[in-house]
Amino acid sequence: MAKKILVFLLFAIILLPSLTLAQEKVTLTDPLALKVSGELAVYVLAGRIIKFMLGIVGSLALLMFVIGGAQWMLSGGNQAMVKKGRDTLVWAAIGMAVVIGSYAILTQLLNILIPPTS
Repeated sequence: MAKKILVFLLFAIILLPSLTLAQEKVTLTDPLALKVSGELAVYVLAGRIIKFMLGIVGSLALLMFVIGGAQWMLSGGNQAMVKKGRDTLVWAAIGMAVVIGSYAILTQLLNILIPPTS
């Protein structure tokens, strides 16, 4: 008896909502909003991918700041470890400057290329 109730509940929870939704006419929209003036704009997708990748690179630079600081703090007076930690922090700062600069350039370039939607 419990097995029949369980089967009925599974049917009611899983299948019934999909059966009722199947009666409605569903129109699909472009979730990425890649169309500009009715045409597929590849540069919009490329710009979004590049901005996403810049965010990942910025996060990695932050991780390198943490690693460099930990190397420096945990060096225990060992000059080689202090130099390694300092170099890691310097290169992470240079990397962040490059990421911020490229993000600014990319934002300006995409603002020029992508026409306003209104």
